[in-house]
Amino acid sequence: MKKVIAANWKNNCSKDFINKYFSFFNANIKINQKSKKEIIFFPPDLYLDLVSQSIKDLSGINYGCQNLNINENNTTLTGGSTSAMLEDMNCDYVIIGHSETRENEFNKSLKSKILLCKKMNIIFCVGENSLERQNNQTLKKIFSQLDELIESYFDNMSIIIAYEPVWAIGSGETPTLSNISQTHKSIKKYIIQKLPSIKENDIIVLYGGSVTEKNAGSILKTDFVDGVLVGGASLMAEEFTKICNIEF
Repeated sequence: MKKVIAANWKNNCSKDFINKYFSFFNANIKINQKSKKEIIFFPPDLYLDLVSQSIKDLSGINYGCQNLNINENNTTLTGGSTSAMLEDMNCDYVIIGHSETRENEFNKSLKSKILLCKKMNIIFCVGENSLERQNNQTLKKIFSQLDELIESYFDNMSIIIAYEPVWAIGSGETPTLSNISQTHKSIKKYIIQKLPSIKENDIIVLYGGSVTEKNAGSILKTDFVDGVLVGGASLMAEEFTKICNIEF
């Protein structure tokens, strides 16, 4: 199974940033068709086309969108980006359920988003906050979030989960490698229990939350970890390139 290394740029970008970023990245990335890794960039929607042009000559590099909008009443929505628009931009992936957007969403809207993404691969985010962690409610919270995905499962859906402890995002703190491994193992086991037709090798679980060049290697080599979702460190071309060049 390939390792997935994803860059979530959030609301950080400019044309100049992209030009300088890929000038360095493209010259220093070590990846080819035989590489056991896939790299995915998630820029703001406004810059999807520029990113796609920047990576068009590289193999094993894809891009996607950070979110999508739904409008269940099928009326107009100012500022909305629909699944059809994102597919038209040839997005390979979409992030759904990131903690920074979850607080403004309901289970129903998350399920609706999932059902709209039959032509894109979904990276579905789960994770506990600090209070849930302190009260030993981590798995209870994650399983309730996974139910949103499981209840919307459709045939041939690629299952990619990003475990991002909310308390770790941008904090510089991460769970222990043992905790990451056990949580990822529990995620895979829970999905298999709920969807018996799914095999463990069909489930990709990424870790996200204060991933840096210093800890990415050990995290990527941890049991049951199939990749990383990188936030702040992915905005630094040199650091993210080093993460992508880690050998497994």
